[in-house]
Amino acid sequence: MSVSKPDNKSYMKRGEINMNKRMIHKRLVSLLCTTTVLLSTHAWASQDHSNQIEQRQYAFTQVETLIEQAKDLLDGNDTSWQVLEETSLELTAHSELLLTSFPVGSQEGSKAKESVWSEPEKFERLLSQMNQGFQELYQGSQQGDVSLAESGLEAAQATCKSCHRSYRSRW
Repeated sequence: MSVSKPDNKSYMKRGEINMNKRMIHKRLVSLLCTTTVLLSTHAWASQDHSNQIEQRQYAFTQVETLIEQAKDLLDGNDTSWQVLEETSLELTAHSELLLTSFPVGSQEGSKAKESVWSEPEKFERLLSQMNQGFQELYQGSQQGDVSLAESGLEAAQATCKSCHRSYRSRW
């Protein structure tokens, strides 16, 4: 009985097929690993953004409360400048936090409109103006200057109203 020897062409084809299968297998494994890493990163980033959303919502709540306290402190003849200074310092701190609290990707689960991220220039300008108003309030409270403090508070409040009209979702 004679054993036929495979010809070189068919042997090479089988070798190429096996090599192609191994390359495809490696690529699939690599693709699956990459996809897993990307999905994990996306899930982690989403969790990170939910924390950021909570922080900025807390900051806005504090800003609202502290503005009322500052108004009450400025309304009387007997302004407690030290308390107003502490209040305005807190307002400035919350305001500065908010300047960095709206990174791209943090819109999901947010009460803010999509335009905060799609057209951020006006929003960022208003946040900066609010921050400047709070800094002016702080300066006025340090100097015991009612006019400067009131001017800063009014400027900050004006930007709050403008932002709410333009960027806060109603639902």
